[in-house]
Amino acid sequence: MDLGLTGARALVGGGSRGLGGAIAEALAAEGAKVAVVSRPGAGLDAQAARLGGLAVGADLSTKDGPAAAVEAATGAWGGLDLLVVNSGGP
Repeated sequence: MDLGLTGARALVGGGSRGLGGAIAEALAAEGAKVAVVSRPGAGLDAQAARLGGLAVGADLSTKDGPAAAVEAATGAWGGLDLLVVNSGGP
């Protein structure tokens, strides 16, 4: 399926695994440039490498985490076209 996302710049919260990881994989498969954000670690780096994307280490549960994640992605790509608001835990 072609969703017309080729070249779109996406930031996916909780994107290193689980639902966020699956969303990041689907966006990358559609041709989007994907930045995955989660707490820093090997899982985050591995997911970004698999997708050919950007690893953004940030804790989205903190006051400054979401802004830092957006700043990192926009700084790397000059803007964002998609934002998936998702974080780990219930």
